[in-house]
Amino acid sequence: MTTHTVNPRSPQSAPATDAEIRIRDVPLGAPLVWLRSGWATLIHAPGPSLLYGLLFALVCFGVAMLSASNPGFTTAFLTGLLLIGPVLATGLYVAARQHSQGEPVSIGAGLTLLWQRRTSLSLFVLFLALVMAAWVRFSALLFALKVDAFAPTAYSWEGFLAGSFDPVIVGFFVVIGAILASVVFLTSAVAVPMIADRDVNPITAITASYRAVVQNPKPMALWAALIVALTLFGIMSWFLAMVFLFPLLGYATWFSYRDLVE
Repeated sequence: MTTHTVNPRSPQSAPATDAEIRIRDVPLGAPLVWLRSGWATLIHAPGPSLLYGLLFALVCFGVAMLSASNPGFTTAFLTGLLLIGPVLATGLYVAARQHSQGEPVSIGAGLTLLWQRRTSLSLFVLFLALVMAAWVRFSALLFALKVDAFAPTAYSWEGFLAGSFDPVIVGFFVVIGAILASVVFLTSAVAVPMIADRDVNPITAITASYRAVVQNPKPMALWAALIVALTLFGIMSWFLAMVFLFPLLGYATWFSYRDLVE
């Protein structure tokens, strides 16, 4: 197993620096193990887990309903929510941390811990919020360029679906979306769980995420594909499946962090 640097530091001690973080190599099938571990944690604490999932599903459904008259914004906001998903799942990382340490899963204790990490978490939230804002604005601009604002079907699902078959729209949407999603994955694969666990600064957490993805390209590519596939399934179920999938992916992300980072 190949690792980087030396002197790992206990999560309970002072925050680690870039030079003290070691990244492990993991096998290709590691993402499946993370999902199994996440499922075990969900079964152990179904109440808090499903509460987190229900809240996320309601937020997604609410956004879809509020922007239903403008399908371009619906698509932009929903995909934007997925971009900031790593931050929205912070409470799940804390719950998995409590479970792995043999503590009862407590939302109150989790909020206390997150308050202690508020500075680093807030800076990382700001970073992802900027990415989401850029994506929403780009999506809205692209839709506006391709839809005649004075057409009867403008800003309707008919007009949106008609434009969706335009290869220019599809091409730009997929390419730019893939770039932004890749940036988010590279910078947040293990960043937020690390901040919740060790209270490292955002730069250190982003650097560790980048190293973890680059050092394990095949397992992390599989992990990204599983996240996308499960998320699409959750959306296609009108977010009902998100009640289970959101905590499952959140817990699995925690176990990926613990597996990848010493």
